[in-house]
Amino acid sequence: MERGYSIKTKPIYGTLVWQENATHHFLVVAGEGGKALLKLFQQMVPKQATTIFYLAEDDASKKYADTVQKMTGETITICDSLESLLDSVKTALENCYMGTQFYVAGEEGLIWPVAKTLSEFGVDDRNVFKEQTGSLARRVFCVHCETINENVHHDIHQCGTCGLNLIVRDHFSRHWGAYMGFMVDGETPGEIPAAQEVYP
Repeated sequence: MERGYSIKTKPIYGTLVWQENATHHFLVVAGEGGKALLKLFQQMVPKQATTIFYLAEDDASKKYADTVQKMTGETITICDSLESLLDSVKTALENCYMGTQFYVAGEEGLIWPVAKTLSEFGVDDRNVFKEQTGSLARRVFCVHCETINENVHHDIHQCGTCGLNLIVRDHFSRHWGAYMGFMVDGETPGEIPAAQEVYP
C-alpha cells in the first residue's frame, strides 16, 4: 500500500472504555473479545446496570466470561451461536432506555452483524463502541451475487456462492457490514493472481 494512502470507509477500531455518563451499559462479546471485557471490568465495576451477552463457541473462549462472573458477580448470558446471540440481543433491546451505551468486542464477523441489529432498533452508531480482537479475517460482500463471504484471509478469494474469484478491496460498506469483493479477472479472463494471506 502506498504511504499516506487511506480509505475513509475503512473502520477504525478503538479500545473499549466505560462511558461514565451512561445510564446503562450493554455489552456484546465473542471469543477473544473476552479479553476486552475482562480489561473493562479491571478498570472498574460500573455503578450503572449492565447487560452482557457472550458468544462462546468453545470452552476455551468461555473462560473470560467465567472470570468476569467470579470477579464481579455480574450475570452474563452465554450463547453458543451467532444466531442465538442476535436473537437474545433483539429481545433485550426492547427493554433498553435512553442513555444506554453499547460495547462490542470480537472479530468483524461479530461486530458488524451486531452493529446492524442495533441500527435496526434505532441505535446511533456513534453510541456503539467497537474493539476488534482475535483474527483479522474479513467479511467480504460479492458485488456480483450479493452474498457475504465470512472469514476471508486472502486478498484473492473465490466466492462461496457464485464461484467467481474476487479481489478483496479496502472499501467497506456499513450497510452490508463487509468489504467489497470484485471479480479479479473481469478485464483479463482467466488471469488470476496468486492469493496472499493478508488478514491472518
